[in-house]
Amino acid sequence: MATNPAKKSSGKGEPAVGLDIGNYSVKVCQIVKADNKFKLTGFGYGPVDVLNPKVATDAIKEACQDAHLSTKKVNAAVFSEGIIVRYLLLPLMSDGELKKAMAFEIERYVPFGKEEVVFDYQILKVDEEKKNIKMLMVAAKKELIDFRVKLLQEVGFEPQVVTIDSLVLKNVFEVNYPDKKNITVGILNIGSKVTNINIVRDHHCYFMRDVQIGGENITNLIKEKFDLDFTQAEQRKFASTPKDEGVFKIIEPVLGNLLNEIYLSFDYYESEFGLVVDEVYLSGGTANLSWLADFLKENLGRPIITLNPTKNLVIDTSLDSTKLSNIATSLTVACGLALESFN
Repeated sequence: MATNPAKKSSGKGEPAVGLDIGNYSVKVCQIVKADNKFKLTGFGYGPVDVLNPKVATDAIKEACQDAHLSTKKVNAAVFSEGIIVRYLLLPLMSDGELKKAMAFEIERYVPFGKEEVVFDYQILKVDEEKKNIKMLMVAAKKELIDFRVKLLQEVGFEPQVVTIDSLVLKNVFEVNYPDKKNITVGILNIGSKVTNINIVRDHHCYFMRDVQIGGENITNLIKEKFDLDFTQAEQRKFASTPKDEGVFKIIEPVLGNLLNEIYLSFDYYESEFGLVVDEVYLSGGTANLSWLADFLKENLGRPIITLNPTKNLVIDTSLDSTKLSNIATSLTVACGLALESFN
């Protein structure tokens, strides 16, 4: 879903910027491509005022100043509320016929007028024997896109692409883990309010959904139980260990709900495509919980790897490598948005 498709591709050496506007922070990455390599030339972070989270302009400015951006052109994403994802099974047809068919399908599956939405689709699997096509369709109300565009323009930026978080996760995985072919990977991007669940194989997204569970749910339970303010509860959360039985007993319902959603997602993929999820990659700010990877490994029975969104990028020598390492897991969406310009 691009606001200006004609400008989507960055030219040789032209920087691409991904701006991830979250509920509690804004993250930004600037990437250039040269000689078939991607180089990170800037990154930044700006905290959002939790007492007034709807006003994110100060955090955007802080993050972008931190990144020392060299362009006003940016890619961004909208929140998952109001986003519709559908998986369709259609008869085998030509590209032209498919385009016409999808214009009809959008009217069937979206509960508002076609003129009110922006939508895109992707072929997941072509079955010549059964003569059908499995499709992924994503739609967003134009007002969501327009709201994000207006916010960016108010801060002085020129939006190039406006999409959703889940769609760009595969960009990060493809660039940083190109050797992971012929296996199925689950990507869990766990943010403050939402967990993006993506299932990727051979650089194609076969399944994605957003679950309204995140780190904030854990923080709020700790806050209420121990009568702490939000900042203290956050500190208690990140300082906790599996030995802290008092905390783990409190947050057990949230972890159980998250696991259930992951099970359902993996089961759907495995039943639809006859393949299993081999490995799980973890990203997002909540991935910094020291015990989370081990917890998921024990309960999912699969290898859990912390996704490094800059693993295969060339890092500009002017950047602070220690700071980058400290916030790397939070930069996944921002990196994915920047890389969208090179697709």
